[in-house]
Amino acid sequence: MGRRPREEQDGGIYHIIQRGNNRSFVFEDDTDKEYLVDQLWLLSKNSCKIYGFVIMGNHYHLVIRTAGETLQSIMHRLNLKYSKYYNRTHNQSGHVFQGRYKAIPVREEKYLLSLLRYVHQNPVKAGVCSRTEEYKWSSDRHYSGLESKNNWLDTGLVLDTLSSDRNAAVKMYMDFMAEEENGDYENRKAIGDIPETDRNQEIKAKETKPKTLDEILAATGVTEEDFKLIKTGSRRRSLTAYKLKYSTEALALNYTYKATGENIKISDVAIIDMIKKKT
Repeated sequence: MGRRPREEQDGGIYHIIQRGNNRSFVFEDDTDKEYLVDQLWLLSKNSCKIYGFVIMGNHYHLVIRTAGETLQSIMHRLNLKYSKYYNRTHNQSGHVFQGRYKAIPVREEKYLLSLLRYVHQNPVKAGVCSRTEEYKWSSDRHYSGLESKNNWLDTGLVLDTLSSDRNAAVKMYMDFMAEEENGDYENRKAIGDIPETDRNQEIKAKETKPKTLDEILAATGVTEEDFKLIKTGSRRRSLTAYKLKYSTEALALNYTYKATGENIKISDVAIIDMIKKKT
């Protein structure tokens, strides 16, 4: 029996994972990695938007949005070109990659920042480097501004969710990347869907209305008078603990730094600084 075709959505965003055959190293040196980067650049010109990537020794990750071409066609061309290059360059033959690539749909864009942190922290967790910006073969350098000669990667979608000021957005992005990502972005049917398979839990989750930012603030135990002061942007030191508790909970519920700050009349950068001082 043949494999079931993938369900694809035109213009859909996907987290792609492709491993070397038998998990062997198929990116043996910088020249190999550079070749794949060149192919990604070519794809970005006509076939898809690329939001992120990392190239490790035996696998790679992509975060892409299809644009007028099927994901299957894009991935077939990418893997075929690299396989031919690798076998020719390394005087080998046969399969280079292990079976089909894994493609996980990203249902909600708000998960992209955490997904990118998961992708970019691959070399950190593998012990290759200590910080994401130290690794040359990932899109982190595009987001942080270290890769200035090439602007083919689409960084705007993610950075604009942090701040309308690009310098502030880059700083917030780098602070976010420095925190450890523990989410599972490889073993899920979709990113943004409810991970549980129990139908009752799905129904319950759909019926549960998410907390508003004002509800999160009220739940900190703040008095009605202090609530009003915080909402007007008061800088009284006695209010800091409430602001910190509110910000931590809002971010945990996937509100952006920008939205969290705007609700209490402070900047997104101030939210980051406040949380950093706590830790």
